[in-house]
Amino acid sequence: MESNPLVSVLMTAFNRAEFIAEAIESVLASSYKNLELIICDDHSTDQTVAIAKRFQKIDSRVIIYINDSNLGDYYNRNKVASFARGKYLKYLDSDDTISPDGLAIMVSAMEAFPEAALGIVQFNADVSQQYPVCITPTQAYLEHYDGMGILRYGPTGTIIKKDVFRELNGFSTERFLGDTEFWLK
Repeated sequence: MESNPLVSVLMTAFNRAEFIAEAIESVLASSYKNLELIICDDHSTDQTVAIAKRFQKIDSRVIIYINDSNLGDYYNRNKVASFARGKYLKYLDSDDTISPDGLAIMVSAMEAFPEAALGIVQFNADVSQQYPVCITPTQAYLEHYDGMGILRYGPTGTIIKKDVFRELNGFSTERFLGDTEFWLK
């Protein structure tokens, strides 16, 4: 692994003992290796932290931070991003998984289009379109409001350039809106 990871995989957690091991395993099983996995626990009261620490002991790419109090969803998403060293931020919720080639595909797309600030996974993609594709902000608005609603995906469905995330001051702290507001920016 290079000294500076290209991708910071960001995982926030709150009482996710039932799911977090599978989420962490999916990141560590990635075919893409130049990553760090930063977990920011939001003051869990179950075994979430203990489970995460088991992975930290066996893989130096796993870094854990524990909040002194519960910050809430988007405050914690911004906090975990503040620890990132990678060029790209890839959120993965602690109850989700990523496919083994997911990071490699997303990084390849972002590197192919250095002008892009945000990469979005498109689950209901236009099958006639060759992917990946880079579109302008205007095209993104039109596609969202008149097309397939491409800006509806939460943080887990995106990859973000860290410098842009910081320049725009991250997510607003409005629950359920913070990510969509950021995509619109």
